Amino acid sequence: MHQEYLKAFVDKADSDGRPLAVWLEGSFAKGTADRYSDIDIHLLVAEEDKAAFQQGLESWLSDVQPLVLFRETFPGQMITCITTVGLRVDVWLHAGDTISLERPKVRVLSATEGYIQFKEACRNKDPKDVSTALTQHFNEFWRVLSILPTVLGRDECISGSMGITFLVMSLTEVLIIGNGNQRDRGIKNINAFIPQALREEIETALTMQSINREGIAKANLRLTAIMQQYGPDIAKQHGVIYPFALEKAVLNYVSKELQILGLSDCLNELHRF
Repeated sequence: MHQEYLKAFVDKADSDGRPLAVWLEGSFAKGTADRYSDIDIHLLVAEEDKAAFQQGLESWLSDVQPLVLFRETFPGQMITCITTVGLRVDVWLHAGDTISLERPKVRVLSATEGYIQFKEACRNKDPKDVSTALTQHFNEFWRVLSILPTVLGRDECISGSMGITFLVMSLTEVLIIGNGNQRDRGIKNINAFIPQALREEIETALTMQSINREGIAKANLRLTAIMQQYGPDIAKQHGVIYPFALEKAVLNYVSKELQILGLSDCLNELHRF
């Protein structure tokens, strides 16, 4: 399905003449795509052609394969599409006489000679970048957990379930960094970057999430136990100060409020308190 679409896309671009270059980024460029992957495809057109090309882009893409969704995610830059066979395609539009790309991150499908220039790939994140990312994820994890009493006290079980997603996002990013990985794929690709044992711990926590106050509380606190167990060592490994004071303040508040709500037994899920 993907390859048929890409061939039709390139044929359309070549017959049109305005696209100066067509290339892929994301999983199809890196060779990590599977049957469930979406397509990140990029087009370069001349500056003077961009406005007209962009105006007719929905019809242009429908000729490649009929669409059921055409949405300007980033107006003037990126279009999110879904075709009638369920294929998800992000189309990025660039304008200019040339474009500079990092060779390892792209797969060129079609290009007139001279319109693509390759540059050296950017180096991996330096220690400063990693430290900043860890600090942000630590702080965000405890900030999100501090909201738990609010949703439980108001019996907002839907909001409470949604909040767990944000907690998991911060936790998984910390674990990915702690495992020595730099995630180079989207949010739908977590398994490759976290050891199986840790994934199973998170999955176990999520299975506790019954849509009631007790289930939401237990799921949050089981995830918190994972952060408590691994967060400080990961911080130490990367020379980052783990926010023990923030952890203590949030857990003191959460503990007090859960006791008022009759949910003190849920605190047994914590790694330390």
